[in-house]
Amino acid sequence: MRILPDRPSLAFLRKEAKDVLVALRESSPGASLADAQRALASEYGMRDWAALKSEVEQRAEETPTAPVGLADSLANAFGLGRVTGSPAPVSYTPTGRSWSITTDRGRWLAGTVLPFITDAQAEVGARLRDAAVAAGVAAPTPVRSPHGRLIEPVQGQSWRVQEWIEVGPAPMIPVPAAVARRAGRTLGTLHSLAIPSDSPINSYLISRRPEAAWWALLDEARAAHKPWAEQLGEVVPTLDLRAIEPAIDDSDVILCNLVLNPENVRMGHDDVLVVTDWDLTGSLTPELQVGSALTHWALQPSINRPAIAALRDGYVQAAGRWPTLGLASFATAVTGYLNWTYQTICAAMNSADPDHVAFAERESVDLLKRPMTRSSLHELLAAVDG
Repeated sequence: MRILPDRPSLAFLRKEAKDVLVALRESSPGASLADAQRALASEYGMRDWAALKSEVEQRAEETPTAPVGLADSLANAFGLGRVTGSPAPVSYTPTGRSWSITTDRGRWLAGTVLPFITDAQAEVGARLRDAAVAAGVAAPTPVRSPHGRLIEPVQGQSWRVQEWIEVGPAPMIPVPAAVARRAGRTLGTLHSLAIPSDSPINSYLISRRPEAAWWALLDEARAAHKPWAEQLGEVVPTLDLRAIEPAIDDSDVILCNLVLNPENVRMGHDDVLVVTDWDLTGSLTPELQVGSALTHWALQPSINRPAIAALRDGYVQAAGRWPTLGLASFATAVTGYLNWTYQTICAAMNSADPDHVAFAERESVDLLKRPMTRSSLHELLAAVDG
């Protein structure tokens, strides 16, 4: 699900709707602006365009304020200089809210990271990020604290800071072919680096909960009287994805940015694709990451054939060859999807953070409305081969 920035505008939405219309017409020439507005509203977890406009108006009246002393504490922890203005909210994500901080040394983007992102893990991401930038990939510049660390504890949470760069929003879904081509080129560039990695593949991508856990989750959702509980009840029996397992050759494992997805890139100057998230960098094979990328860039809201062809062209241009794909190539994408869906539903019922609950509620509805299925992966694979 797409997340609105903390201070969106109607002009911002109208431009995004026009961008969606361009992508829709690549596959459906007769698509109208009203179709694009409905599609955009759905991406934001809203029932229609009117509800999305209402949400924007409400956010304008309820701009978040930073905790007292946060900006000064961050500036001290990362050596940013003297704070010269109030921190401005940028957006809320599943990792927390990010803030724009201005000091006498410049402007910075500060955000919390997931609890398990240690400084050592951030260094792994920095290693790939630095090699990628040297190869022509655009990415923000991370800030190291006076202690040389990328992650520092501030007010009870783990934070990282980047130099501020002017970028546009994340790409729209459905993704226009031109953007998919840039994504494919970026992915191919990263894979062509072929940086060896002997660390284990993240368990989030290979370990799945037993079927009994899903039925227990359904019982919990029903007991909590969640409005989407019956949708979950319809989806659980169809989770035939569990039979799709990866076949991993250790000799093919390299260092990969495991979250090179539309929500983790931004459109920069001259439509350059800027990769904003490197913290989850880890081991994977090019085949499995290409399979995962296809599910994020071209599976929703329906199979996006122009985007598939463009992503493949961009990848081959940078990497020289396209990996041979089969249904097993989607295995880590399947595991990630199952784990994300399960954890999101749990957060919707149990999180103590009101912002996280609001996000998780909408994300749960979106995930259950458009579940990944074995048949949709077969269709995606056929479109790749076609």
